Amino acid sequence: MSLHPGEIRRRPRAGLHQEFKQTPPTSDDESSSSCSNSVLPRNEERVMCKTPQTSITGKGGSAPAAGAPCIGSSSTQSKANMIQWLGLSVWPLMLFLPLLLNHSSKFHYSAVFPRSWYTNHGQNWLDKSIEEGGIWEWGTNTYRGSNPLRHPLGLSLGISAVAIGHFFLLIYFRLHQQQLLGRTTPIQTRGAAQYVYSAALKNHLSQPGGFVLLGIYLAVTWIFDLLPPSYYSFVGGIQYTRVATCLVCQDFVQFVMHRVEHVAHPKMYRISHKPHHKFTNPKLFDAFDGSVPDTAIMILLPLFVTAHVVRDCNVWTYMAFGSSYANWLSLIHSEVMFPWEPAFRFLGLGTAADHHVHHKFFKFNFGHLFMWFDWIAGTYRSPRDVWGKEFNVGV
Repeated sequence: MSLHPGEIRRRPRAGLHQEFKQTPPTSDDESSSSCSNSVLPRNEERVMCKTPQTSITGKGGSAPAAGAPCIGSSSTQSKANMIQWLGLSVWPLMLFLPLLLNHSSKFHYSAVFPRSWYTNHGQNWLDKSIEEGGIWEWGTNTYRGSNPLRHPLGLSLGISAVAIGHFFLLIYFRLHQQQLLGRTTPIQTRGAAQYVYSAALKNHLSQPGGFVLLGIYLAVTWIFDLLPPSYYSFVGGIQYTRVATCLVCQDFVQFVMHRVEHVAHPKMYRISHKPHHKFTNPKLFDAFDGSVPDTAIMILLPLFVTAHVVRDCNVWTYMAFGSSYANWLSLIHSEVMFPWEPAFRFLGLGTAADHHVHHKFFKFNFGHLFMWFDWIAGTYRSPRDVWGKEFNVGV
């Protein structure tokens, strides 16, 4: 079970006691903001991280203790290793909705939705150049005599794509966290914060500076025609090169704004980004737990800039980008590592351990999805540098 400083004082151990003295407890050691300073009820499910040898336990059982003999043949171990890699399926599942509506005859969008909802001129089947998203005939089709109001079909599908992708992510993460897909390793040596799963999940989904503000941004920019015309087009499928370009552009602008928040002015940092940095040992549910100014500066502004830099995406590409971005941003806040992280780190793709370096030390790893910009700026620090110290070996 996760040890608190008070327990260390009752049972002093050389070295470990010194480490805790050097790292005073913060709010993330107890819980998320919705759960901090509360006593965990006995009948509530608790989530705990142990040392890398013991891992996570939950209601109804625990993993074998450190040093326990391995039971089973090498083939059983091979099967266990293969099961771990089933988690890779979470990445294509982030794109479940746009793939379903484009690549199945029964659920193809043209067979499910009225044509007038996704074309400017619903009865014109020949001129593909005008199919850029339906006009929303709701009282009036213009806003203050300027651009037309866009039909909310694409908006609804986009938000649904993120929600469905996140649903699959949460299922995978729960299985991974409870070691049902194999042994897990906490990122930091002090283990993950203890928290009530249901309360942390509720706090995660209801953050005003997270999904709520993001939904408002998406609704305003979509309905009031603030995006490039191609973003309203349902023609074609997912443009995967454009998805990748959007992710890189988004992360570059976010990297710049992240650096600005840290170094521009102490007052700006206190108002915007400091609330998110109360989590020096973050967990997945802390990804969108921050202030409204922080979300506006670090997420919404980069989203708007990216949309107007990569101007030739269609609606399916926009959905795929949004779902990939939001869910990847959650994954890098995880309290435990994932099996794909060594390969990701070799390629410079963001991992949970990379982002824990930022939350722990503040001065490194300002990128989120890509470490390339930190490599160039000289602000990258590998988790390997603190293996066996603040971080567990192998993360």
